[in-house]
Amino acid sequence: MNKISFILASYDDYLAAQEKFSSLKVGTWGGSGEKALFGDITLKDIDKAVAIDELLSFLAKNVEDTLAFGDAKVDIQMLEHCQIGVAMGNGGKEIKEMANYITASVEDDGLYEAFEHFQIIN
Repeated sequence: MNKISFILASYDDYLAAQEKFSSLKVGTWGGSGEKALFGDITLKDIDKAVAIDELLSFLAKNVEDTLAFGDAKVDIQMLEHCQIGVAMGNGGKEIKEMANYITASVEDDGLYEAFEHFQIIN
C-alpha cells in the first residue's frame, strides 16, 4: 500500500491527520484550503515524478519523451520533471505560471487541444 485516501468531514480532519502521521506526507484535494473535500496520506518520498520514472524504466523510455498534464499544486513536480508540462485551463495560478503550455480545461477539450498543438494528433 502506498496511499490512503479519505473523506474530510471538516478541515480539522486534515489537521489531525497531519499531526497523527507526521512522518508521512498528508495532503488534500477536491478543493483548496478549508474547502478541500478529501485527504491523502502517502510516503514522503513518493510523488508523481517518482511514478513517472518507474513507468519510464519499465517501458525503457526516457524522460525526454514525456509530456504531462496537470491542474493542481500536487502536479507541479510532475510537470517540472517531464520534458513538457501542460497546465489545464481550470488549473490554479501556480501551475499555469510554471507550465510550458496552457491548454483549455478538460471540459473544453483541453487534452485534444494540447495533442493538436504538440502534433500528437492531426
